[in-house]
Amino acid sequence: MKRFREWLGETHSAGFELRRHFFLRFFDSELVSTPGQWQVVAGGLAAVLVSWSLIFAQAYFRKYSQLHRAPSSEPYHMAATADVLFLIILAMALIGLFTTLQWPSLFPGLRDYLAMASLPVTMRDVFVAKFSALVAFAAMFVVAITLLPSLLMPAVMAGYYAIDSKVQIPAIFVSSSAAALFVFFSLVAVQGVLLNILPVRHFSRISLAVQAALLTTLLCALPFVFSVPGLARSMNERPEWIVRAPPAWFLGIHQVMIGNREPFAIRLAWDSLLGLTFAICAAILTYLWSYRRHKVRLLESTSTLPTATHRDWLDDLAGRLIPDPRELAVFAFIAKTLLRSRSHRLVLTTFSAMAVAVIFESFATLALNQGLRGLALRQVAISAPLALSMFVLAGFRYLFRLPVELSANWVFRINEPGNRRIFLAAAERFLIYCAVAPVALITLPFEVALLGPGMGFAVTILCLLPSLILMELLLIQFEKIPFTSSYLPGRRPVIETLVIYGVGVTLYISVLSALISWSLRQRGSTVTLFVIMLAAWWRARTARLEDWKIGLLEFEELPEPVVRTLRIERD
Repeated sequence: MKRFREWLGETHSAGFELRRHFFLRFFDSELVSTPGQWQVVAGGLAAVLVSWSLIFAQAYFRKYSQLHRAPSSEPYHMAATADVLFLIILAMALIGLFTTLQWPSLFPGLRDYLAMASLPVTMRDVFVAKFSALVAFAAMFVVAITLLPSLLMPAVMAGYYAIDSKVQIPAIFVSSSAAALFVFFSLVAVQGVLLNILPVRHFSRISLAVQAALLTTLLCALPFVFSVPGLARSMNERPEWIVRAPPAWFLGIHQVMIGNREPFAIRLAWDSLLGLTFAICAAILTYLWSYRRHKVRLLESTSTLPTATHRDWLDDLAGRLIPDPRELAVFAFIAKTLLRSRSHRLVLTTFSAMAVAVIFESFATLALNQGLRGLALRQVAISAPLALSMFVLAGFRYLFRLPVELSANWVFRINEPGNRRIFLAAAERFLIYCAVAPVALITLPFEVALLGPGMGFAVTILCLLPSLILMELLLIQFEKIPFTSSYLPGRRPVIETLVIYGVGVTLYISVLSALISWSLRQRGSTVTLFVIMLAAWWRARTARLEDWKIGLLEFEELPEPVVRTLRIERD
């Protein structure tokens, strides 16, 4: 290992160094102030996945202990087949999310060409290095999400009816890995086709829309992915449409590898091999297709970007709503940054997709179990604006931490004296105009359509107040101008972040929607809840304004201190 580390520390060929660069900087961008800082987040995610795997292993162990006591092996084999199908679909969903989130990084970008223009490397070297580093990273990610389940699942399946682990382990690993690679190469091919057929002027917007649609679809599908083990009784069925379902193809690989010689299983296995081969070839061909055209298109894109049209009525409206020119300047800076930065819009799209996934899961569960009627429909309808406001506000709060042209924040540094509270007020006003109010206006027609005019307006108002309270709480310790401070990911452990969001979803969406639904039964309860939430909003706002009276704007994020100072340094 020492010799290997020494060898890695040396400089090698141009191709090797390019691959090293792309591989190690796969997650780094201008949003992160410290290169390699994402490794902290990756380590936290790995720890969470390992912990969850152990918890699932204990639950599955009890499940299969009971199945081994059954008088026949059929219940065991159907349950095992459903669980393997679950692992295959889960691997496909995870690699789909990974590839979709890295959508702009699948091909070399303009920054890569400009940074390497002065180096003695050809465009071919850059393309080959990018593609090979991308495939290596994807392969590493696939192994990370499939190896541990492939080892744990046969161990918990062990028993009287179990298949030999020497056969089961490679069967699960190969089938789930092949399924994940099929999704990865398919998405790379889709991105390559879009890159070459779309006009340069419209590519960015259409590509972002496709990315948002994919991300929303995958997040909405996750609850159904975890319901696959419950389909054990359906594993002996052979519907006609199953031959057009990619997860079933790769389940065929697993069945053939464990010794199933049924013609239907063999047909599915062949379909999976053909599908994977086609996806790999399509991804390679799109890279070759882009080899000659991509660099020219990127360099031309800087001069063919659509120019923003001037709208006098927007300027006039903004001037009326925000009379202070200093506050208006910061407000316009926030809005124009979001319009121009694809990375920032993607972050907001991700949080919005999570909100849509939560709402979709609620309505789908209600429709499948009880039907869209009664008190359950009211509570689900109430939870929709709460979920949307929670994730949109949290998305903006996180988005404001991500920098844009960090070295240019000197403009705000030199204008901070005397203007601190005005600059911070611009962020508050932006959240009200672009997050809180739009969510209320967008959801109002749906509330009226589902619950009726009177109750729909009441629900909208009762959901608007929690949005305002949440905004005040998120801004209490936010003392920076959006996009002007360095960003340090991993300041909070991943498990702590997940717990906070889990508690937030439970209290803010589930509990609060049930409370609002209960209060709507009587007018007195509705008025009482309105008064309580109004008082809570006023208290939170007063606390936030008191907190903003002292202190300095933050332009650099630092690691969490070992010793808490209780913010005494602000006095």
